[in-house]
Amino acid sequence: MAFTVNDLNDLLRILREQPEWLAEVRRVLLTDELLTLPDLVRELVEAQRRTDERLAEFQQRIEQQMAEFQQRIEQQMAEFQQRIEQQMAEFQQRIEQQIAEFRQRTDQRFIELAEAQRRTDERLAEFQQRTDQRFIELAEAQRRTDERLAEFQQRTEEQIGELKGTLLEMDYRAKVGAIFGSRLKKPKVVDAGDMWDVLRDRLDEEEIRQIVALDLIVRGRLLPPQGEGELWLAVEVSYVVDQNDVMRAAARAALLRKAGLPAIPVAAGKRLTQGASALATESRVVLVQDGSLVGWDDALQDATGERPSAA
Repeated sequence: MAFTVNDLNDLLRILREQPEWLAEVRRVLLTDELLTLPDLVRELVEAQRRTDERLAEFQQRIEQQMAEFQQRIEQQMAEFQQRIEQQMAEFQQRIEQQIAEFRQRTDQRFIELAEAQRRTDERLAEFQQRTDQRFIELAEAQRRTDERLAEFQQRTEEQIGELKGTLLEMDYRAKVGAIFGSRLKKPKVVDAGDMWDVLRDRLDEEEIRQIVALDLIVRGRLLPPQGEGELWLAVEVSYVVDQNDVMRAAARAALLRKAGLPAIPVAAGKRLTQGASALATESRVVLVQDGSLVGWDDALQDATGERPSAA
């Protein structure tokens, strides 16, 4: 016969009404280990209680020991801090005393140094004043020396220039045939004294003086195919030919032409300034350098009115 829910309910009701049956059912249904489990739980609870009590007692003792240890540490720290503060106070007192003594010595030393510095400044001021005055005197002496040197250098350069020019003029005077012989037949240097006789009735005295002031006056006859007739050269000689040499040669050749003499201006030298070269081309002045003649045809056309024909 099957066991139903109603049967279960009736069984539970009977067990509640008969507690002694419940113990017998437990004995039948449960093992000995399960039956003793409540006792074991009670034992474990009791053991846990006793462990908690011992732990509480142990914690209490630890806390008491920690409190005592903390108290001893704080007392030692207080004593240590007191000793440190006392030592620091003594050390601070010694430091302040040493600082006071050092400051006193330093102040005295500063006073001595300030006095020494004042005396030094006075001596330096006197020395600076004497030095400045000496520099002024030296500067003035140097200025006078520079002026004398500049004058001497200028005179020396002028003398050297004059000497070079004189030597070059003598060289040209000696070599007039070699220099101008390719353009003139038997070119000769005309003596300045002879020019007074040639020009006396043609120009005034000042104009003649300018002409005879030429470094060289050269006279010769034209070689074919340049044309025929006589030609005069108004020659200015300078070691370094500049614009002034070019202008003097042009002006004095113009005076010769004014006197009715066909004349060419010539500037001769070892070196030429850039301005002299440009002005010579513009003014149709012949430039002579190292035996070469530059601008001869243009100058000849101005003097005679004709350009030389091809050979």
